[in-house]
Amino acid sequence: MPPSSRLVRPTGLAVIAMGVSGSGKSTLGALLAQKLDCPFLEGDAFHDANAVAKMRAGLPLDDDDRWPWLDRIGAAMGEALASGGQVVAACSALR
Repeated sequence: MPPSSRLVRPTGLAVIAMGVSGSGKSTLGALLAQKLDCPFLEGDAFHDANAVAKMRAGLPLDDDDRWPWLDRIGAAMGEALASGGQVVAACSALR
């Protein structure tokens, strides 16, 4: 394959710690971000008020709740990569 047609690999590093509630993803993510000296994004901080209210009421989130949340996390990760080159996030990413 000629060099001009090869895929360009991104220069940054994004790590996503995924798992169910209580599995240690936030602890692991925060420690890893500290070692890498990069931003740590806590996925729960990206839920909107309606989703938080549903979860507090013991109601499961549906896809209409999840997609905007994942979009916000993805955008924040993209911004961190663009400005610093590395980012670690913790996110249940269930479903």
